[in-house]
Amino acid sequence: MKKSAQTVIRQGAYYTIAAINGRVLEVADFNTENGASVRLWSYEGQPWQQWTFEEAGEGEYRIKNRFTGKVMDLAMSGVANGTWVHQWAPTTGKGQRWQVVPADNGRVKLRNTLADKVIDLVGMRVENGTQAQIWTDVFGENQLWKIDPVPDRLLQKELPEVKPAAPAAPKTTRKQTEKKASGKGARRTSKNK
Repeated sequence: MKKSAQTVIRQGAYYTIAAINGRVLEVADFNTENGASVRLWSYEGQPWQQWTFEEAGEGEYRIKNRFTGKVMDLAMSGVANGTWVHQWAPTTGKGQRWQVVPADNGRVKLRNTLADKVIDLVGMRVENGTQAQIWTDVFGENQLWKIDPVPDRLLQKELPEVKPAAPAAPKTTRKQTEKKASGKGARRTSKNK
C-alpha cells in the first residue's frame, strides 16, 4: 500500500482518474481492442471509466481498465510530446509503466517511465472526448489528476432501495365479498378421468 498525495492506492481496488473539472479518463466508446484511445468524459459510473493500479515494481504501476482488462500505453511506444495514450494488452514494456507523483491539493501527476512525461490533455481542453496524451511536465492544470476510489458494490447494496408505491387495490363491495365467499360467480372446473 502506497500513499500518493492524499490518495491511498490499494491493490485490487478500482479508481476514477479525474481532471480538474471532474471529468474522468475512460476507454473511448468502451472499445476492447488494442489501440483504443483513452479520453476524457463525464463520469457515468461505467466500468470503462474505472481503473486499477497494478504494482510493476520500483514505485511504478500498470494502470488497468476494469472493463477491458487492458492497460494505459503509449501509441507506437512514442516518447515525444503529443504521443497519444491508448490501451494495450499488458506487456513488460516501460511504455505501460506509470509513476503516481504527488502534487498540490490532493492531486497527482501520472508520469510515464519510458518517456519521462506526464499524462496531459490535447489542446489543454477539458471537454468530453478530449484525447489523453503525454507532454513535458509544465505544471499545467491539465496535467493534474484526482484519483478517487470507486464505491464498493457491497456498500451500494446496503443502501435502501426506493420502490414505487404499489397501486391501490380496487375496493370491493360487501355483496362482491359475500358472492365470492358463497362460491357464486366463481368458475368451477371438473377433472376428466
